[in-house]
Amino acid sequence: MAAFKLNPPFDHRLQNQSLINNQTKNNFSLQLKKTVKPFTTTCTTSTSISKQIENTISVHDNRRKMLGPDNWPGMLDPMDPVLRSELIRYGEMAQACYEAFDNNPYSKYCGSCKVPPKNFFQDLGMDSSGYEITSYIYSSNTSNLIPKFFIKSIDSDGPWNPMVNWIGYVAVSNDETTTRLGRRDIVIVWRGTVTKLEWMEDLMNFLKPVSAQKLASRDPNIKVMAGFLHIYTDKDQSCPYSKFSAREQLLAEVTRLTKIYGQKGEKMSLTITGHSLGSALATLSAYDIAESELDKVDKMQKIPISVISFSGPRVGNIRFKKRVEELGIKVLRVFNIHDTVPNVPGVLLNERTSTLVQRIADWTTFSYSHIGEELALDHRRSPYVKEKLDFVSMHSLELLLHLLDGYHGKLERKFWVASGRDIALVNKDGDILKHEYLIPPNWLQVENKGLRKNQKGEWKLPEQRSIEDHLTPHDVELHLRKLGLA
Repeated sequence: MAAFKLNPPFDHRLQNQSLINNQTKNNFSLQLKKTVKPFTTTCTTSTSISKQIENTISVHDNRRKMLGPDNWPGMLDPMDPVLRSELIRYGEMAQACYEAFDNNPYSKYCGSCKVPPKNFFQDLGMDSSGYEITSYIYSSNTSNLIPKFFIKSIDSDGPWNPMVNWIGYVAVSNDETTTRLGRRDIVIVWRGTVTKLEWMEDLMNFLKPVSAQKLASRDPNIKVMAGFLHIYTDKDQSCPYSKFSAREQLLAEVTRLTKIYGQKGEKMSLTITGHSLGSALATLSAYDIAESELDKVDKMQKIPISVISFSGPRVGNIRFKKRVEELGIKVLRVFNIHDTVPNVPGVLLNERTSTLVQRIADWTTFSYSHIGEELALDHRRSPYVKEKLDFVSMHSLELLLHLLDGYHGKLERKFWVASGRDIALVNKDGDILKHEYLIPPNWLQVENKGLRKNQKGEWKLPEQRSIEDHLTPHDVELHLRKLGLA
């Protein structure tokens, strides 16, 4: 397996004080004066202190349990600090997809994931994520609609199928996190594109009925972007990793997990997230799960479905939007207002046009609509970020997480990082920070480009330990039969 440096934990604090200028220190001191009560000499027993801490944790956990999608509107302005931490956590899970993906064309395994599921969060420095991977998701390129999205090795005879890419994963909250959240959280994370923004040219072509790809649909006029639909439904049965489509892999895994935790009588939630193209797949898969009624454990319990979309484009037409809302799916869109991707497709005909025009345009193949609540952020508010950025930088997920950490509400003009999230992360794969902070651009690199000396003294890309470890052991076909999909 190719060697690469572990990333620093995402939640560590700013360790290099030289990165913070004097003005930032003064602002931070001022905030402390406003928020910290004066110290008194009153003695407090250790029992009383423990009780205070216990009560504080209890309140904190209860607030987490109240952070359901129905409460999002009232928690975004001003920004609820606990909601912010939850959103950053999901964003970091989406960011992990970029860092785990093998996009090195000189690697025989280009297009796969660098690490097996059991080591995923540990190898990416996310030991405290509170989640465990249960399955990987793969997608196939069997359509001429999606050529630039797929990455492949220059070695056409390599062990990895050049028509297959790792596209995301399913994870479940561990017992500790489940207790804190008050529910067993099943998370579906979709990978975005690593080919800059060329995918927009590929996928922004035309709308296609979801029923054309055999997705459940009560309305034949519910349409989504054709490219998104094919990434979700295409398959290559000659390859064990794409014998089933990304859709089939996902539906089978959701069925398996909801059965396991449903039989235990646990409350559950389905949270689906992704950045860029990944957010489009998150919205599409949320619709599919709900329309297929996989969110219903029994007649009494319905699992809430939430989509956390980072910098996502529009996905489908007005009818798609309305059906997503009817199904009770809650969507929160987080984006940089200077980013171009959230404005496409549908630059002319979209959710902002008049109702009459929408009704007329709904019959065309170029009318689109965003869905859900929005959290619009502005990179020009951050004192750390260059005012002028290129299109790719404005679309960066790490930049977005930095802006999310410093956002406190529409009326709060001051920007300060609430969690102390390291600003160096912003330059991980870009040139975004002002030069005065002395953080080199694109600093996250694979040591020696992944080459290692073997026993013969030759520099070679090492073999992956066991690529078969990346396959889920679960019987996908068995669950698909029960769903009537196989």
